[in-house]
Amino acid sequence: MPGKDLLLKTAGYFLQWRYPFRLLKIYEKWLAKRWPVPNLAQFSYTTTIREIRELYGQEKPVIWASFFFPSEFIHAASCKAFYPEIAGGLIAALGLAHYPFREADQNWFSRDLCSYHRLAVGMSLLRFFPRPAALLATTGICQGTVGFFKWLSLIWKVPCYIVDVPLQNSKDAVLYVARQLEEIASSLSRRLRITFAWEDVFHLSRKTGELIEELEAKRRKKEISFSPPTKNLEYLPYYYQFMGSETALAFFEKLLRESKGANKSSCAGKAEIIWLHLKPYFINQSLDSLLEEFGFEVLFEEFADVYKGEYNVERPFETLARKVLHSLRFMRADLRIKRTLAWLKGYGAQGVIHCNQWGCRQSQGMEFLLRRSLNAAGYPVLFLDGDHLDRNYFSLEQLKTRLQAFREMLG
Repeated sequence: MPGKDLLLKTAGYFLQWRYPFRLLKIYEKWLAKRWPVPNLAQFSYTTTIREIRELYGQEKPVIWASFFFPSEFIHAASCKAFYPEIAGGLIAALGLAHYPFREADQNWFSRDLCSYHRLAVGMSLLRFFPRPAALLATTGICQGTVGFFKWLSLIWKVPCYIVDVPLQNSKDAVLYVARQLEEIASSLSRRLRITFAWEDVFHLSRKTGELIEELEAKRRKKEISFSPPTKNLEYLPYYYQFMGSETALAFFEKLLRESKGANKSSCAGKAEIIWLHLKPYFINQSLDSLLEEFGFEVLFEEFADVYKGEYNVERPFETLARKVLHSLRFMRADLRIKRTLAWLKGYGAQGVIHCNQWGCRQSQGMEFLLRRSLNAAGYPVLFLDGDHLDRNYFSLEQLKTRLQAFREMLG
């Protein structure tokens, strides 16, 4: 429709107009007076407003990164981190995904592509995402990410740096990845005139990691549960995009403090599970309603498994290389199976739900290996087919039937 196309292009033009977004600072000051000690929900809201101002206001260079590129690299350069795959979940949750999907379709991007990538391409073609100064990506955990980011580079006409991730986690692999990160830092320093300062960023990541470990310990003891059951998957920006910033530290402090008031006395009567992959964000309430209706309790989520190793200021690139190689746990079937079994035992879970994503060959390719290994260990596993962002590839009735059958199996 020509009228709608014109409206979308006009909206994209204004979204790249930085100065009006900087006025949001007035609103932020008003919010700070209204909520001098914000609770978790108020903190998340004010963080969102500040992010919109800083990303679209372009007060600092905005650097986009793929899911497993360490955010500390960007924060250490005093740049704004933006993760288009994470932002895709928010766009879908807001019910706006059909606009970028339509734009991607009209520009001949295959519907067989991962919808996280297809949505980000559409948002970029519409100029709805904040303009990047550079793009950073790794080949772990998905080779599709490489082509996706190279396309983004052509759309936005900015440099794209790809880190090649080997399949082995060894000393040589750490040095190989570290050298690439150092070369990228050197290139960005010249291009964007930035410098890297690691001490504060690594300190914040270390402290945040300690809070995450405390949260996990409480979940293992059944002292904390999330409601709705997959709520923790909505906190991904704090696990990834904000790691190494004051924002992540403050968020997990509040999450721990407020969760203490929601202690769980017993899981009696519920089916306790480990959740693999992400979830459908566009039908979030419906999915969670079904999980609650059938009595499922999510004890841990695969994507909450973030790097908790050493942060060495003297060797920053080797530190971040180890964090990059941590993604092998998602990429290699043997490591993925091993850690899933460890979670099942450590959390005392009864089984696994793996929420497939349309076009995600990485996880679908190891489905049989996962099923065989988990079943051999005595754990049932349910693979839910569908899409996390595109409702055209998801059947709510099929989801209901399969969840009900799995719940009956678990007893």
